[in-house]
Amino acid sequence: MSTINFAAREINCKIVYYGPGMSGKTTNLKHVFSKVPGHLRGEMISLATEDERTLFFDFLPLDLGSVQGFKTRFHLYTVPGQVFYNASRKLILRGVDGIVFVADSAPNRLRANAESMRNLRENLLEHGLDVKNIPMILQINKRDLPNALPAAMIRAVIDPKGELLLTEASAHEGKGVFETLKAVSKMVLERLSQPT
Repeated sequence: MSTINFAAREINCKIVYYGPGMSGKTTNLKHVFSKVPGHLRGEMISLATEDERTLFFDFLPLDLGSVQGFKTRFHLYTVPGQVFYNASRKLILRGVDGIVFVADSAPNRLRANAESMRNLRENLLEHGLDVKNIPMILQINKRDLPNALPAAMIRAVIDPKGELLLTEASAHEGKGVFETLKAVSKMVLERLSQPT
């Protein structure tokens, strides 16, 4: 859940990049970090153990406007891709306001995409959240692969009811990264603007 800093007149929102290992979650964050001017973002923090890494930074997007006179600051997180680190994934999801599910377009990653989405749904339920009630984008990444699966096939496995907004990206080229972030940020802000 977003937090309000009345002294700074800021609403802090948490967006988590979720998906299987090597799908491009870190690449998305690194691209955003490299393009946001230094005075509008915090430092990139890498919480690393021997085998896993979680990245985090916050930034203040001036082009998204304000909510009832408050600026919005977004805190972006990645989760470790390997299911082995499920405890870390659950912890990072605590207080989430929006999710970018990063799916891999490679044919041999279809099952990993499906397992990661199932894992996300289970972890959200443990926090009392439902995928249907949280702003979420399905980003199909690595669209530049020569053998990339059709987006419709990936969606059919991950989001068979077509409930999620879908974006396509090639994060290592920077394509679709900001479009995805802007879309999920807009969904989060729209949700915040709704009366409770």
